[in-house]
Amino acid sequence: MWGSKVYFVDFDNGQVGNGGLKPSDACKYLQSAIDLAVAGDVIYVRPRVPDYVGGDPQKITPLSTTNNSIAITKYGMSIIGTGTGQGSAGAAQTVLAGGDVTTSTPVLNILAPFTTIESIGFKPGASTVGLVHSKTTSAVLSSFQNTFYKCWFRDGDATHTGSGALISDSSWYDNILGCTFSGCSKGISVNASISVPVAVTIKGCDFDALIASVTADIYTTGAVARILITKCNFNHVLPTGGSPNKYVSVASASTGLISDSYFGVADAVIANSLTLNGIGNAHLWGSSAEIT
Repeated sequence: MWGSKVYFVDFDNGQVGNGGLKPSDACKYLQSAIDLAVAGDVIYVRPRVPDYVGGDPQKITPLSTTNNSIAITKYGMSIIGTGTGQGSAGAAQTVLAGGDVTTSTPVLNILAPFTTIESIGFKPGASTVGLVHSKTTSAVLSSFQNTFYKCWFRDGDATHTGSGALISDSSWYDNILGCTFSGCSKGISVNASISVPVAVTIKGCDFDALIASVTADIYTTGAVARILITKCNFNHVLPTGGSPNKYVSVASASTGLISDSYFGVADAVIANSLTLNGIGNAHLWGSSAEIT
């Protein structure tokens, strides 16, 4: 990227007060690197030493009880996890978690446009409002065209968040690509608190249900324009955790398309497992056949 600096975050080996411009001088906390960086900079995040006995990656906790936030002036920033492996394996190694103190801020709050988040995992900690927000905060668009690539969202629980593990709120052109949602009561929520979201793309994502309280994998709280949901895998039984109890629930007066996706129910049941309200559908597969 033109003129960008590269910063490094290493929770296990970095020190508070480091400059972050080389691995040997890495920041300990992600927010420290975000604060040092400017628009267009890149931040690499090193995985923690894994918990060999428990089989679970160690979490990277935040500097502040308000978790992590990217201000509107830091547009075009990239935050990239450096775990190895295919698919979500790398993201599962580099896990950002909310702090242990209850807070009404997400693990990562994105107020800036053109942000890229790649190969990062997210867990809630004590956050009560979801894992990641891509959020416009005024009538003038701020957060838009953000990209989430091969990220892993774990245990985003709607009983706590009231919405999705990943919330795209009033954003235009957000891209959610190749991400995995594990045990999330609501996976992706597309909200319209300020304005109608436009051209949100959800492509190649996997949704698995490790908990019984799943209510929806993709959910919109208001009308959306030109939403695209394609090549996704809804690999679990029909949600029964509470309204809307659908794989995908799109509000009325919406436009867009859902296509080329698999659902973990018989093909005859797919139509009843979706609330599409105006968006088209093509090439949806159940457990036995294709619906065209």
